[in-house]
This record gives sequence, C-alpha cells and structure tokens, in this order.
Amino acid sequence: MRVKPAGRIVCCLSFLFALLAASRVRAGGFLLYEHNASVTGMAGASASTAEDPSAVYFNPAVISRLEGLQLQLGVTGILPYISYEAAGESDRTYLTCTPEGHCGLEPVNDGEHSTDAKLKGFNPIHLYATYNLSDWGIAIGYGLNNPFGLGTYWPGEWDGRFISNEIEIQTFFNNPVVAVDLARLLGLRETLELSLAAGYTFVYGTAHLAKRLDLRAAELLSRGEIQDSWGEMVMDGSATSHGWNLALHAAWPGQLAFGLSVRGGFAERGAIRMPFEGEARFSFNPAGAKARSLLDSQITFPDTTRGKVTIDLPLHMNMGLAWTGVESLTVAVDFYVAFFQSYDELALRFLCSQQGSCPGLADAAAPIDKRWHESWQLSIGAEYVLFDCLPLRLGYGTVSSPMPAETLDPSLPDGQRQLVAFGTGYRGSWWRFDIGYMLALWEARKDNQVGVGDELNPEGAANGTYTTRSHILAGSFTARL
Repeated sequence: MRVKPAGRIVCCLSFLFALLAASRVRAGGFLLYEHNASVTGMAGASASTAEDPSAVYFNPAVISRLEGLQLQLGVTGILPYISYEAAGESDRTYLTCTPEGHCGLEPVNDGEHSTDAKLKGFNPIHLYATYNLSDWGIAIGYGLNNPFGLGTYWPGEWDGRFISNEIEIQTFFNNPVVAVDLARLLGLRETLELSLAAGYTFVYGTAHLAKRLDLRAAELLSRGEIQDSWGEMVMDGSATSHGWNLALHAAWPGQLAFGLSVRGGFAERGAIRMPFEGEARFSFNPAGAKARSLLDSQITFPDTTRGKVTIDLPLHMNMGLAWTGVESLTVAVDFYVAFFQSYDELALRFLCSQQGSCPGLADAAAPIDKRWHESWQLSIGAEYVLFDCLPLRLGYGTVSSPMPAETLDPSLPDGQRQLVAFGTGYRGSWWRFDIGYMLALWEARKDNQVGVGDELNPEGAANGTYTTRSHILAGSFTARL
C-alpha cells in the first residue's frame, strides 16, 4: 500500500497561523473596541459623544471641542470564560496499527471530551493626549492603544489540540491626528459645531502561537512499534505597518450630534497589511521523535526556522447620532461595521523551505480558505450627569460574527454577541475618573471540516458548542492641564 502522510502533517501547520486572526473579546472578528471607560459603560456608543481625549480613537474630529491640554491614561481588564461542549462520537476512522502489530481502522475523536479553556486575563491599555490651538482653529492629538488582539489557552490534551493550543497577540497603534474646527473658521460656532480630522497610524504587533502536530501516520508505517506520536510548533513573531484615519463631527448645540470615523490602511480593500515574521520552533515527545526520523524521507522538520504570514487588518468605520435635548442627558446610537472581506485566505511561508533545507514543508504555503464577510455592531447608550459631577451610564449592543460556518474554528468560535454595560465616575475641577463594566455573551456551533485530517493523520475537528462569557472592566483617568 502506498501512503503519503506528509501532506496532511504539513497542512495542519498552516492552521497555527490561522490563529493570528482571532479574538476572545467583544467586537466582531478580531477587533477590540474597549479603549475608554466611559465608552465601555455605554456599550461602545461613542462616535458622536466621546468628549474627552479618547475621541482621538473614537472620533478625532471631536478633539477640536476640547480645551487646552488634556491627557488620559487607562486600562481595560478582560476576563473571558470559554467552555467547549463536545458534539459526541464521529463516524470518521483512520488507518493504524496496534502495539501487537494488528492493523485496521480506528474511530477518530472529532469532539468527545468537553472542557474549558484556561482562565487568563488580558489588559489592553489606552493613552491619549490633545492640545487645542484655538487661535488657529485646529487641535492636535495622539493616541496609543491596542485595537486588535487576543489570547486563548486550551489544555494541552483537549480535542482541538491539532488546531490550536495557545495564542496571544497584541497590536500597538500609535496615532497622531489633526482636527480642524470648520465652524470656528467659518464664523458659525454660535449655531453649529463642525470639524474634520485626519491622522496617520504606525502599527507594531507581536504574536505567540502554539499547537500540536499529528504524527500518527507513524503508527501504521512502523507496524505499531510507534504509538501516540506528536510534535509541537511554537512561534513568536512581530510585524509593523502603517494606516490612516478620517473623521467628521457635526452638532447642533442642545439638540443633535453626528459623528463618522473611518480607519484603514494602504493595502487592497483599505486594509492594514501586517507581515508577521518570527522564529518557529519544533519539538517532539519521545514517540514523536521516532516518527520524525521515520518520516524524514518525506518531510523534514527543522529544529527552528523563520516563519512568515501576512494578515490584513480590516477597514472599519463607526457612525453615530446623539440626542442632547435634555440638560445633563445624552442618548446615543452607534452603528459600526468592519469589512473583513480583506481576510479571505491565509498563506504561510517557511524560510527553510525557500532554502531547500526542509523538504516537504513547502506544501504549507498553500493558502487556507477563510472567506470572512463584514461584521456589524449596533450600540445604544445613555448618560445622565447628577450634580454636574456624577455621570451614570447604561448601554446595550449586539455584534455579528464575520466568520462563515464552514470556516469557523476553535481559535475564534464566533457568534452573535450580546452586550450589556453600565458605568459611572466623578468629575473634579481639572480632572475626572471613569469606570465602566460590560458583559459580553455569545455561543457558536462548530460542525465543519476545519481540523479534519485523513486516514493516516486524522487530527481532530473539535466539533461542538463553544460558549463565551467575557467580563470587561475599564478605568480611565483624565486631566486638563
């Protein structure tokens, strides 16, 4: 019998890098939107209402309304609880041999052991500064935050270990902006507020990823002498890129406010292209080391090599309306959309394959089909300020998933998300402190071929129901100097 185990072994490596585009937090896909406590307390309703330095991110045109020099520093704590309920026995089988040398078909575990992801918290930061050059009718600002990021840690022996075990990704967006107060320049400030803004973004990102490699083909090839063979791949990499943002703000004082903010890059479809590159390290259990030697004629695993994969962060936009017709009360509605069509496939390259020193790994360069679509979010938030110093906030939102059912995987078992939020704070004469909490809930059902191997290296689909409950607590301190 002729067997070709190398192809599936190599293809499973590519799924490691698919994890680069995943998230365990709130916004659809792999975008984070928790970059200010007051906005978190209103479930993200912010495009027309962010009247503190966080406007640098949510709508930089608003900074033309901020007086003098203002600074804001904050952090968001995110604690996701992720559970996996296995679907049950699969009808798939793979060809193997027992230690006694008896060969035949054995059932594949495509989802039999329910478990929970490891509990691990994350803390994206936000830092903003604004300065209003009122005599010139312009304002400048700077923002530093983490709009894209994630972290997921599954137990080492769980059903989906050949798809994903560990992932943690951070992106740092450095964003200087300039806003022009058109209403002031046109002499309309008494009846209308109107401003435009534009900015440049420098992006730096890091990634840590780990997964198991299925080497059970060695059970058949060794006639049962090798059992339970597997390897592990770990990669730590980084990337840099550039982007832009534009914004518009208009308001009729005491009545309505409108905001529009757009962020993107210079790649196709307005995406920010992130060429992640770093060291990929391969290790093996004792049986896996024997399998590595046995399979060396078909595929060569290096101890280390450079790996590279390019991820396109999507063009996204947020627009909102706010009603301010009652003193001290603001009611806002926001609609957000991210154009994840830029994430249609994933392609991986190994340096050793280009050099010809690891035959067989070159097959991993074949693109992986993703075919994501847009994700939208609708948020409604309200703020009422008591005694001119004590804001009370409530919010609700719902977020759609950009991931088609046929490409959903355990690194991002995304579903329709429901958001409930509240917050408060205190406003002093030159300072303010805000705190916001949000609960995000969603569920996803995986019933597809992602993670499915072949009759020799069966891997495991980890099909079942994934439920996520994410607690999000943000704090922001603002000073006017």
